[in-house]
Amino acid sequence: MTIAYLVNQYPKVSHSFIRREIAGVEACGIQVKRFSIRSCASQLVDPADQLELQKTRFVLGVGIVGLCFSLLRTALTRPIRLLKTLGLT
Repeated sequence: MTIAYLVNQYPKVSHSFIRREIAGVEACGIQVKRFSIRSCASQLVDPADQLELQKTRFVLGVGIVGLCFSLLRTALTRPIRLLKTLGLT
């Protein structure tokens, strides 16, 4: 099983509880994909946070073109799932 963990900004110094929660879920054998809306890489000094940064994908990091491309790709490859996600079916 794989789950997604979405946070506005991750990792941050104040998010050690989120890091522990993710580690606990992964210890149960569940894969966790990390997503953050924005990056806060410039504030990281803890090596554990820097490691989490490498595992995290940033939604706004791809820019508007990347977001539009991802939406188009999803609409073409998984239209029913996309509509269900949007609550339109």
